[in-house]
Amino acid sequence: MKKLFAGMTALTVWMTSPGIANAQEWTTFEHQDNRYYQETLDSQGSTYYRYKVPANTFGVFTLKNNSRSSDVDIYVYDYSGTLLAKGDNQGSQTELVVTTTFNEDRYAFIKIINAGSQASQYHLYANYVSPSNKFAIAFTETALTCSLEKENIPNQTSSRVITGISSILQGNNLAGVTQDLLINEVTSAMRNNFGYGCTGDFMINWVVSMFKGVYRNYL
Repeated sequence: MKKLFAGMTALTVWMTSPGIANAQEWTTFEHQDNRYYQETLDSQGSTYYRYKVPANTFGVFTLKNNSRSSDVDIYVYDYSGTLLAKGDNQGSQTELVVTTTFNEDRYAFIKIINAGSQASQYHLYANYVSPSNKFAIAFTETALTCSLEKENIPNQTSSRVITGISSILQGNNLAGVTQDLLINEVTSAMRNNFGYGCTGDFMINWVVSMFKGVYRNYL
């Protein structure tokens, strides 16, 4: 029932306004590596942030229940009020959610709710992962051990990989799913597609670097 109440509360935030940015006063989360915001919320209390997600990146939001005394959840919306991702697991575990990629710089609007019966302190981390930057890093790392000059990787293949990773990550609450488990599952499938040569090594290095970017604040 408390989960239902929290979800309905999150829904009414944007239904009462044509633009979600006008519905509440949003604290702008200024990007900085390893930065977090913290606050103690009373039972059924809520707070609001907005975070600029750069073009062609995944928005990554990690919510840690510092007090571990209640159930704190996270909901992420775009400007129109469309729900992009949510982390509403029962209990006090860390919530981890990822948005879809944006084709231009956009704000993600974040609502945090204490859905439990006791006051609880949270830590909120906001970050983003750039597939193109990770691509360049993985290419450089792989080129050190084997030549990719003859292994022309078409743009269509790269696009397909990004789409596949996005479908795994986007809108899902990854709390409780370990980084190693996800990497093992995805890389096994990629080995079947790309083999054990340079191209396979490159693709796996690329994917692993993206997953590590997603989980950077989780542990």
